[in-house]
Amino acid sequence: MPDARFALWRDRSLRFSMGASATVVNGLMGIIRNKWFAQHLEASGLGILAQVFSNQAWLGTAAGMGLGLPVARVIGAATAADDQPAARRTVWAAFTLLAMTGSVVVAGGLLFAAQISQALLGAAAYAGLIRISMIGVAGVAVQQTLVGLFAGRSDLRAPLTFSIVGGGISVLAMFLLVPRWGLQGGALAVAILFPAGCVGALAVHRRTYAPVLTPPRERALTPGLARSLLTVAGAGLLASLVEQGTFLTVRSHYVRANGIEANGFLQAGLSISQQVGSLFYAYLASYAFGKISGAPGAEGTRAYTRKHWTPIILPAAAALIAARLGATPLLHLLYSHRFDPAEPLMAWALVGEFGRIGLMTWALGSLPLGGARLWFPISLVFPVALAIAYALFAASGAGVLSMPKAYASAGLGAACVCGMVMSRRGVTLGARDIAVFAGGAAALILLAWGRVR
Repeated sequence: MPDARFALWRDRSLRFSMGASATVVNGLMGIIRNKWFAQHLEASGLGILAQVFSNQAWLGTAAGMGLGLPVARVIGAATAADDQPAARRTVWAAFTLLAMTGSVVVAGGLLFAAQISQALLGAAAYAGLIRISMIGVAGVAVQQTLVGLFAGRSDLRAPLTFSIVGGGISVLAMFLLVPRWGLQGGALAVAILFPAGCVGALAVHRRTYAPVLTPPRERALTPGLARSLLTVAGAGLLASLVEQGTFLTVRSHYVRANGIEANGFLQAGLSISQQVGSLFYAYLASYAFGKISGAPGAEGTRAYTRKHWTPIILPAAAALIAARLGATPLLHLLYSHRFDPAEPLMAWALVGEFGRIGLMTWALGSLPLGGARLWFPISLVFPVALAIAYALFAASGAGVLSMPKAYASAGLGAACVCGMVMSRRGVTLGARDIAVFAGGAAALILLAWGRVR
């Protein structure tokens, strides 16, 4: 029994390490990028670019239409059945849909750049940055479908290649363009990350993906296939757009209420907390989702969730607590000593990140178990809670802490609501599992409240 338990944890650790490798690379590249931006563009410049990058992600998600999720499901089933023609048709149908929507979104971004700049930053002077970011919008759209392709084949190597190639080229461009080209150089350096990563991943792994990337002889996009893809993609797209749109709206108000420099500090705190969280999101999305999709009904979903709850939540709590205790050195290392005001913002952001990890872990089986009718409402809980919490904290005079405290409240609240919904469907946790989550949340809240009340 001890040998079997050791083997189980060893295998989990290896899969987690492999799945998290891309996140680690992204984090390292992000550290270099943020440090360079902080040194040469200061907090105000970082705050401006943060809004541009958020808009880039939002429009890229819109252009991608959420196709990554249905592509992953279809590719996974086709791979299990050794049905290469079905996989090929699905990939090319997704690419056809991307070509149509991507063209419209990018054209709209170029045409209405001034209006977007005014809405995000309160001035049309940054329209050039919005236009540059359209390169990234196209790359994000393609990347989402490729992520679905990689996940459907349970391939952990291709995402790592994407991160290495795309991140490496982006950082090299940043060194060449910033501070020489200022904000424009920073926007361009980040925008090319996604198209460069897509090309690099497909080029390195071309032999593996040649069978599905070879154009099919017959017409790929049929009404039936389009309908099956868009049914799930529509729910996924709407959920992503609502969440990212909520972030954009809230942060646009935050900029107006607290200034661009405060938004730069907020970006620093959120970035560190999300980088820690992404280690766990990567494992859940790239490996665990595929496994739980094959679980038989509520009983199988409950067993898988309980089996992985403590191995996910306990290390997550430890990692986030460590980040909180080392907040000041981390901010100095990743940014500069001028970012000390970001420490209290980061403290509350870490609380919210812990809640989001719990939310994703508990909700992982919602789509396979109950389809979009179960998964979609759960996916809306966090952005709705964030908007409500931010409005309350902003009205109460929380100032620069209004967004971080809202993030913390929404993360923990969404995890609790998700737990109630999933429990009603038979996916419950044990008393020990709940105690682990409650203990981690309490520790992080005390660390945030005790130092930065």
